[in-house]
Amino acid sequence: MTMIGRRVGVLFQLPLQSRLLRTNPLPTHQHRLPIRTLPCQLRRGYATPGRPRKAVGEPSRPVKRAVKRTSSAATSASDSPAKQKTDARKKTAAKKKPAKAPKKVLTEEQKAVKAARADKLKMTELRKAALAPPPAGSGASSAYIEFTKARSHRLKERKADDESKDHKQLLAEHAREVASEWRNATPAEVEHYNHLAHTHREAKQAEYKRWVESHSVEEIRIANLARATLRRKSQLEKGHRTKWPAIQDERHVKRPMTAYFHFLTNRQASGDFRNIAIIERTKLIAQEWKALSEDEKAKYKALQETEMQRYHDEYQTVYGHSPPQQQQQQTAAAAAA
Repeated sequence: MTMIGRRVGVLFQLPLQSRLLRTNPLPTHQHRLPIRTLPCQLRRGYATPGRPRKAVGEPSRPVKRAVKRTSSAATSASDSPAKQKTDARKKTAAKKKPAKAPKKVLTEEQKAVKAARADKLKMTELRKAALAPPPAGSGASSAYIEFTKARSHRLKERKADDESKDHKQLLAEHAREVASEWRNATPAEVEHYNHLAHTHREAKQAEYKRWVESHSVEEIRIANLARATLRRKSQLEKGHRTKWPAIQDERHVKRPMTAYFHFLTNRQASGDFRNIAIIERTKLIAQEWKALSEDEKAKYKALQETEMQRYHDEYQTVYGHSPPQQQQQQTAAAAAA
């Protein structure tokens, strides 16, 4: 009996793993005495692996999560230190913003100077938009001009021979002499200078066309608008040639003819108004137009609608946008809606 008790005591003192391995029954004895097991609480008698040294002293994972939740709640709160600092900076910046100075009242002289400066700036912008002037004269030439050019060296020679005479006097004498020679020119000489004038005119027209086509259609259109404004502002005296003529562009879309203009063209082509001054002729045609009935005007109004549709289609194709009048109508309709 004592021997069995010792075996049980030794068995419980061994580790759990060792006890599990000892599952073989005890050696049988001759007397086959029953073995009684005693109830007892199992405990580990061996060490378990601990946390690494680098993690010693740090809070566990649940603690870390709790700290994060606490810090985020403190940051989002209205009384957080960071928010208080930001509010303090905003208040300081608002206090430092200077107040608006009162609007300065200009005198009449200062207003005039300001208006003149604005007008000068506008004129500069208009001249820039008007583009550089096209080739002078756009190819105007004649046989007499070519005849005069061929004898221009005589004026220089005459001025070098007699420096005592005035330039205007020398120029008048030279002009009388050239005019006399032109009146006495032979038909062969006139034909020669006609040919030179025609050749020169074609060359100038080709140069003018190349200059125009070197710019886009939209640029030429804007340039012509600027030139029209400059012509109005220049206020030239009657008989003086303007410095800002309209640029002739073959790509330009021809404006549509009105119903009255169709009637006017038709009546002038009839030949009923020959040997009648233009002013009187226009008055008579205007009276005829007023006397027409609506049915008689209908065909001319139909021609006007056809012309208007042609104008809109060509304008959209050439310039890439609808005419300004149509844009204004669309804008007004959208505003009314």
